[in-house]
Amino acid sequence: MVRATVSALASLAALACSAAGADAPVVLDKAIDYPHAGISLASPKGFELRPLEDPYDVVNTVVLEKNRPVQAVTLSAFPVASSVTSEAFADSKMAELRKNLAIRHLKLLKKTPMPVAGLKGSARLMSYTFRGVKTLAAQVYVIREGKELKIRICYLLTVVCSADKQPRLLPTLGAVVRSAQLTAVRHPDLAAAGALGKAVQDAKLGYALRRPARWYAVKSPVGAEMGQVDYLLAGASMPSVHLLTQPIGSDEADSKAFAKKSLGIARSVAVKRKQTCEVLAEGPAKMAGLDAYQFAVVQSSAKSPALPRAAKNPASVVIVQRTLCATKSDTPRAYLLTLTARGETAKEAQALMDKLAAGFSLIAPATQPTTTPATQPTTAPATRPTTRPAKP
Repeated sequence: MVRATVSALASLAALACSAAGADAPVVLDKAIDYPHAGISLASPKGFELRPLEDPYDVVNTVVLEKNRPVQAVTLSAFPVASSVTSEAFADSKMAELRKNLAIRHLKLLKKTPMPVAGLKGSARLMSYTFRGVKTLAAQVYVIREGKELKIRICYLLTVVCSADKQPRLLPTLGAVVRSAQLTAVRHPDLAAAGALGKAVQDAKLGYALRRPARWYAVKSPVGAEMGQVDYLLAGASMPSVHLLTQPIGSDEADSKAFAKKSLGIARSVAVKRKQTCEVLAEGPAKMAGLDAYQFAVVQSSAKSPALPRAAKNPASVVIVQRTLCATKSDTPRAYLLTLTARGETAKEAQALMDKLAAGFSLIAPATQPTTTPATQPTTAPATRPTTRPAKP
């Protein structure tokens, strides 16, 4: 099997540029534009979209058979420094995979140049055993740069399959590569955030929070983080949403008073950073159907040549925070839902907060499984890095 696959990879570059590549051609869905990452891509028909779990994930699709992942196609976009080459970045990702305790017998079978969307790229084929399952993965790395970008973007396209699906690996890669087109990189559009998707939830902390469909979302020890990367701001997560949970005493169960304290902190932070802090709105709101309190402020940097603006910081940011003090559980908690976005999107940010708050709910411990479901895909280590790359 490995010998046949290596032989096939020898003509991988030609496969990516041709229309043929399999006895049964790979049929693709309609290409989707991902404007924040500056790329459009089509996924094979029959592949199921999965929730994103890393800031640099763009697409994550999988095929399940008998609740077992047998194929996956993912696309990530990493901000990289000017000195990084696609080969060097690929080497760093290979090193990360070698450190993953779930992966055994990792072998680099072949590497070859491969063009993607008119750019020079680098393709690699590898085999490994992931939690006892023999697996093959083909990856393509390509770096994009442009005058409008403060950083370069390294796109990583990965196709993964179990050993029994090996004949579909390279045809799938070739078909998806041929569908890739570079588009203009744009700031994430809050107004186009779309319908809310799957919730991130934590029964121990008593919450469930749905995310916009194309946003990444991860749990933290004290809540959750979600958002979308802005590559025009050097790869910063903007917009970003943080949910902070905090145990409270009976004398703190006042959402308005708790929110006022947070507003005071926002003002103090602005002063320390030599910024202005303008309150756009504040007042009662709802969260999980209960009485909450919300404020919205814009923090702006002083216009002074002595205070240069960092590449990752916009001239102003809008902060919208909604606070709920929930006391009807064994552990009373304050839930602080904070949205941060570019200052010029203040109106859209407040509208998005209404949508996010509508997707927030309080849950009981019984609604949260204590173990990972059997349907959870197990291809993650092959389709994304095990650690976040160093910031450029």
